[in-house]
Amino acid sequence: MKKEKQEEKPSVITKIQVQRRRKDRFNIYLDGEYAFPVSEAVLIKIGLFKGMELTKERQKEIELENTAYLSYSIAVDYLSYSLRSEKEVRKKLKENDIPFDVIDGTIQRLHDQRYIDDRIYGESYTRTAANINRKGPFVIARELKLKGLKEEVIALSLEQYPEEYQIENGIKLAEKLLNKQQRTSSRDAIMKARMHLQQKGYTRDVIDKIMLEVDTETPEDEEFAALRIQGDKIWRRYARKAEGFQLIQKVKTNLFQKGYPSEMISEYIEEKKQEEDL
Repeated sequence: MKKEKQEEKPSVITKIQVQRRRKDRFNIYLDGEYAFPVSEAVLIKIGLFKGMELTKERQKEIELENTAYLSYSIAVDYLSYSLRSEKEVRKKLKENDIPFDVIDGTIQRLHDQRYIDDRIYGESYTRTAANINRKGPFVIARELKLKGLKEEVIALSLEQYPEEYQIENGIKLAEKLLNKQQRTSSRDAIMKARMHLQQKGYTRDVIDKIMLEVDTETPEDEEFAALRIQGDKIWRRYARKAEGFQLIQKVKTNLFQKGYPSEMISEYIEEKKQEEDL
């Protein structure tokens, strides 16, 4: 008969030493050699003490419990600063080298305690993006998708941002941009405002409604003053290479492309002809 395998002798805890940088963590020594670290909470929960015997199997169980505690502590600390999506918490734990199976257990525990809830997160994120940044729904939806939220959760989150509030935000954005476009044509300013709203994530239908509420009419004298400034710059640029009829045509074409009405352009050209004695 084969000799039965001798049962493995358990190791003995010979020293429990507090870490220098982390007073809430301890290094465990077995048979005179460093074996593994544990948190203070796990140390107390299990009741580790000098002289205690540990089998290899029990040692692995303690290390796993300590990893689970560490994972949970990292997650709770991360969540203490702000709401997070499940995807963000998983990423944070992965960056801290927590094993995938431990991450799954931590996430489930956080869900059970309502520390993470993508529905609540999505609604809060939507309200913040609308109130502070005045983002449109397309941009918010895209950002929530990057945060790991499912399509149905995103749709429910966007219910926090009704169309009337989108229009209210869009008007403020459009008016702010139009006020900065005093040296451009009305048409150009309107195009830039619409493009800005589109980049912020507003739908075409909502943009149309926003622009109906915004005063886009520029007084004729102000627009002509803006044309004169633009025209003089264009005139100086082309005057280096062209003159006479060719110069006038280049200036006319450029001003027309910038959205100024043809009658206003003609009036400006007549002024320049007299000024330049053409």
